[in-house]
Order: sequence, then structure tokens, then C-alpha cells
Amino acid sequence: MQAAALVERLLLIPTVRIHNVALATEKLQKIIQDGRKKLHFISDFDMTMSRHWVRNKETDALERNASSHGIPAKYDKMTPEYKQETARIYNTYYPIEIDQNLTHDEKVPYMMKWWTEAHASLVAQKLNRADLKRMAEQANLEIRPGVDRVLINCKDTSVPFLVFSAGIGNIIEEILKGANMFYDNMHIVSNMMVFDDKGVCVDFKEPLIHVFNKSEFQLETSPYHKMIEERSNVILMGDSLGDLQMSQGVKHDLCFNIGFLNHDIKALEPSYFKAFDLVIEGDANMNPVIEMLKHIE
Repeated sequence: MQAAALVERLLLIPTVRIHNVALATEKLQKIIQDGRKKLHFISDFDMTMSRHWVRNKETDALERNASSHGIPAKYDKMTPEYKQETARIYNTYYPIEIDQNLTHDEKVPYMMKWWTEAHASLVAQKLNRADLKRMAEQANLEIRPGVDRVLINCKDTSVPFLVFSAGIGNIIEEILKGANMFYDNMHIVSNMMVFDDKGVCVDFKEPLIHVFNKSEFQLETSPYHKMIEERSNVILMGDSLGDLQMSQGVKHDLCFNIGFLNHDIKALEPSYFKAFDLVIEGDANMNPVIEMLKHIE
């Protein structure tokens, strides 16, 4: 059985954890049998396709990688007031997002407020498309090692790849284009800016996508749907439990869930082991995904 051999190989990778080996093997067997013509990817961007931790260039200390929402604050054109406001918003709402004593439903209204406030402060800066390009260049965001190989592999075999993010889609697109990692088989579902006739950002398109409402977006209404309507197997990649909702807006027979457990590993292991078919710990590279793709024809 090809899948059993693949699971054995995956478990030899030191960063990989598979809690339910039988279920993971069963899912992978179907993906292998059905082949690439039935497969597509759905992936979160921030801290999934990008790294979670990076080394500070001056101190060499570990710090959190920039997110697509955090990148504008690093742009030299932004006002000091904007940077202060961004820090205030983050320090107010991020502790709520990761608070293990609050339920999903209790967190949702705070996430709505976080995203609404963040978008309003960004719109007030009157950015244009050229700003977004320069912003992405200045950010030096670190992509997770191996992402380039996964994307090229999917491009070369026409496997659709959806980037589904609660971040800022226009910035994600500029980052991927700047790294030569944005291909015709790819599509981004995210918070997209609205530009006026002078090319200045004046708003964000509805609906707002935050970390806990990814299930509400129906891909049937997007142009990308034509690429995936005959593909019933999904490989989903995310770094938070909320990312598991990303496949709910797509009709599919099977979803193989890969979770990147980047921080608070011991505390979060039980919930990640229960939720994801395969967990990659310690902000590690994409080698397990590359290994999987080697076995799917």
C-alpha cells in the first residue's frame, strides 16, 4: 500500500507528528489513487506560507515574522501616528485571539473590531498601488523554506493552489510576485482593497475575512471555482484551528489537513493532534508536503 509507505517516510521527519495514523493513511491512499487530476490545495498565508519566527538582523534574537497586516507599519512612508495605532490595535486584540480561556464565539466580535479598526487606519493613509509594491519590497518577509518548490510542483502539474488569508490580499500578491511565486494556477481569497479612479485605496471589499470566519466564504461565487469543481480532494495547510474552516466553502470528498504548530507547542499539541491529520512542529520547512507530492502522480 503506497500510502502506508508514505506515512512511514513522513514519520521519519523529526518535525512531523501524525496522531491518527490509520486515518491519515486512508486519506492519503485515496489522494494517491485519484491522482493529481482530482487534487487541489487550499493554504493560509501568514505563518503558514511565511515563517512564524525570524532572526532580528541587528540583535540576532528570534522575533515574530511580519504578517501581511503588519507589513504596512514597516513602510517608511507611514506616519508615526499610524505605527502607534497599529501597535495599539495589535496589543489590544492579539492576546484575545490566542486566549485559551475564551470560546470561539466570544472571540469573534473582537476579531471584527480588530480588522475593522486596522483597515480604517490603513485607508486613512491614502496608499496607491505603487506604495503596495514598495511596501512588499521593504518588508523582507521570510517565506517558509520549501514553499517555492511546492508552488512550482503544483504549477508544473496544473494543480490549482488557493491562498486563503485573513490578511491583506493585495500585499500578499505583491510579496508572491516579488518572489516570483505567483502562477496562473493560483488564486487569492483575502481582504482586497478598493481603489478610486486615481488609484488610491479608499476602502476594503466586503465581506471582511478574519481568522475565525473563513467558513463563511463560498468559493462557488468566485472565478476560481471553475478550476476546482471537478477536483474532489483537498490538501489544506494552516497554522491555526480557524484555518480548518477554509475548506467549508468548497464541495469536496476528502480534505487532508496539515497544521503548522509554530509556538506554544506543548500547550497546543492536544488540540492540533485532534484537528489536523498531520502536524509540522517548530516552524519547520515544507519538506513533508514535498514528500507527499512525490507520491502523487
